[in-house]
Amino acid sequence: MVDENLNIEKIIKTLPSEFYASEYDLSYYKRYTGCDDFILSNSLIKDIWKWFAEQIVNYSTIGDKNLPSTVSIMHTNSGAGKILDMAPENSNITAFNLDYVCKRITDLVCQDRENKGMFFSAERDISQYFAILNTDTSKKYNIVITQPNEAMSFYKSVDNNKKIGDLSPLEYYIKRGSHFVNENGYLVVLYSPNNDFTKSNLENLAGMKIVKEFKDKKLKYLSYEALIFKK
Repeated sequence: MVDENLNIEKIIKTLPSEFYASEYDLSYYKRYTGCDDFILSNSLIKDIWKWFAEQIVNYSTIGDKNLPSTVSIMHTNSGAGKILDMAPENSNITAFNLDYVCKRITDLVCQDRENKGMFFSAERDISQYFAILNTDTSKKYNIVITQPNEAMSFYKSVDNNKKIGDLSPLEYYIKRGSHFVNENGYLVVLYSPNNDFTKSNLENLAGMKIVKEFKDKKLKYLSYEALIFKK
């Protein structure tokens, strides 16, 4: 697996910017295990998008209408784009990532959306929006997705507010991620279960209420859970 990861990294780093991946290429790149979302299960992802189809009119199927208006999504740290790859067709996606290989894989799994003007990505962290005090002009989204892991530390030296910068990754990306959620929008937090934080603590950080929880029962000891907050 290590050798395969190294080989995929080597390939990804040499791809030209205009490269279009075939289905065979994509199936190989998706085997890369170096991104945070590798153990994110397909069943959990399907449950999340199925739930959103019941909550957001533009994700529902009503009669024989044409493709409805878009739903805007931002992923703060998209991994290899696993959850974005399975997002509904009319999702307009913004994906941030600090890891070039993971960003590039996200770009490739979303390449058809990009060709339709429905996808944008950048090597960026949301903490960079808080390097200065004025963030009032930040774009807002219908859905913000974040998947913090305990090794994250980039934000600590970037955020202008030291108290917030000293928060754990889970606390930080809930706190700052909520800033980008529009009125009546949602914050999706993918996380490894942690008894250090109560649901009420996380709601206070988000300034939003938890409206749905998902667990992957098939991968009880090796997976993520999902909390969905609503503004």
